[in-house]
Amino acid sequence: MSSSRDGEYSYSSPAEVVIAVDFGTTFSGFAFTKAMVTPLEIFDNCQWPGDARAGAVPYCKNQTSLFYIPSSTEPGSFQLKDWGWSAFNAYQKSLSKLTKTLSASIQTHSSSLAASMFQSLSTDVRGPLNLNEEMAYKVGYFAHSFKLYLAPKEKGSRSMPRLPGDLSSERMIVDYLRSMVEFIMAELRTAIRKDFSMKDVQWCLTVPAVWDERAKQQMKICAEKAGMVKGPNCPNDAASSPRALHIILEPEAASAYCQQQAQQNLTLKLGDKILIADVGGGTIDLVVHEIVELHPRGGASKVKEVVASYGDIGGGTFVDARFFDLVSQKIGCFSEYCKNVNPNLEVQMYSWWQGIKADFTGLGYSEEYNLVSCGLSEAWKKYDQEHGVLREDDHYQQLLLTDRDFCSIFDPEIDKVLGLIEKQITNVRVLMVVGGFAGSPYLRKRVNRSFRNRVEEIIIPTAPGRAICRGAVELHMRKTYIKSRISKRTYGIRANRDVEAGDPPDLIETDDDGRLICKDAISIFVRAGEEAEIGNSTEDYYSPSVHDQLSMKIALYSSPRMYPRYTTELDAKKEGSFVLDMAEDVELDKSRKVKVRMIFGDSLINVSALRCNFGSGEEEHGLAVKFQSTGDGDPNPVTNQLANLKFP
Repeated sequence: MSSSRDGEYSYSSPAEVVIAVDFGTTFSGFAFTKAMVTPLEIFDNCQWPGDARAGAVPYCKNQTSLFYIPSSTEPGSFQLKDWGWSAFNAYQKSLSKLTKTLSASIQTHSSSLAASMFQSLSTDVRGPLNLNEEMAYKVGYFAHSFKLYLAPKEKGSRSMPRLPGDLSSERMIVDYLRSMVEFIMAELRTAIRKDFSMKDVQWCLTVPAVWDERAKQQMKICAEKAGMVKGPNCPNDAASSPRALHIILEPEAASAYCQQQAQQNLTLKLGDKILIADVGGGTIDLVVHEIVELHPRGGASKVKEVVASYGDIGGGTFVDARFFDLVSQKIGCFSEYCKNVNPNLEVQMYSWWQGIKADFTGLGYSEEYNLVSCGLSEAWKKYDQEHGVLREDDHYQQLLLTDRDFCSIFDPEIDKVLGLIEKQITNVRVLMVVGGFAGSPYLRKRVNRSFRNRVEEIIIPTAPGRAICRGAVELHMRKTYIKSRISKRTYGIRANRDVEAGDPPDLIETDDDGRLICKDAISIFVRAGEEAEIGNSTEDYYSPSVHDQLSMKIALYSSPRMYPRYTTELDAKKEGSFVLDMAEDVELDKSRKVKVRMIFGDSLINVSALRCNFGSGEEEHGLAVKFQSTGDGDPNPVTNQLANLKFP
């Protein structure tokens, strides 16, 4: 660790410890290393608050969950009670208390009276652990799978539940990251030394490759709000790291981890193509890397992306949802019974299901869940009788899941994974599968059966869940590992230009010099499908579009097409914007030049604007305005939209 004499910490000071946080849909974890110690040794954590009480086995990740309780002083507000496994325990305790109250009411009055207590609460409930809004004010709100709120809407994921009161997806992500950071720092003060602080830390945060740029930028904002790193959104009183957050793509972290683990047993050659599939709780991320440089001691030292990373929403969370869908199909009164009689039943069944899910291997598998002790047996029998269904009494004593049932639960997600791998498996030599859901024996079996004769090697680590956080540390320490990526979309900025043939009449107007111009054109910096080398930049020059212009709005747009022309096209997407002050040297008028530069290939798009021939000397040569996502629905939207751009 190094610091200046006056106590100010330099951004360029090397970090003592590098910490990577894998923020997952279902589970989240972290790994760390002492940056100055060689050889590199990476550690993770397998003990979490509340895990033993929840019955969880030691694992490198905590549950990605939060438990909020209604505020006693502010109606409509919620306050955070706990996080991770402790949140699960607190939620289960609250539900047990409600179940006892409801049971007493049933015994004292009648089942119809007790049911009427909660009849108004029977709004749509999505997911096995979500209570509706009114119920949340009575029991508390158990937040889980909230990472999916950032998933691209075009991926067609299940609709997410409406959040009660003052809760928002951003707040939940910030609360979870803050809780994780506080836990990590407390652990490292014990493991390293008591005065270990944020000044000693370089933070890394993993994100899915299927996320769009806005979601990645949103995670950066959440990290600042959680106090991980300094930035415009960081609370003033937060003791945050002065070093910039390193955003790392999850499948790339997996690539670094798997190749490091396999280098002793796997001989790689230049030109070998490796497909990495990261199958987690809520996202399936895939990337194909080609080895372009080998380490003298073996293994890949540098790779490049062959095709743009791709994937879909899916994984273990959706298997859970299909399980509860099947339960509701088999037991017609299941949802009503859980709401009106035994709210704790879904949580109990969820815990049981997690163990069963981890053991399922394929055909010839069946399981039973006892329904007598929870009271559902009698309710189910009565429900069927009221609907004219007659069965033997034994039928209602347990929920039976046959091998056919298991396949109907698992196969849609497994088939999705296999289909995504199939898209790019041609010419691939090595297939690597990681992520929490990659621990499923059934997924492993299906992957091996489908691809064992099509690739030379299939590598699925024994602990696939730790690949992302450990790989992220590895990747940060080997910054040159990724040589280049393939741009998924065409990126450019909105600009005015001279009129061209075919321009829509509604975009043509006359500027203040009497010239015909086309507004809302897109000035291209990189096209979809092009290779973008890490650290390389593309730049162009722009001038004011009106006389006496005092500011310039730089708005970044993207398109899935190679040759978009206008930012108004239906598939064009605004990724963000910022405003550059041009109040100095106004007398130069339209001769003022602004250089806009984009650095592609990093996990985030970096955009800067430099004043070329106006402003102070320092500003002429070095002023950079950092890009932040600020579009519809983003926090801190830019309102100073005084001008467009114009080609010089």
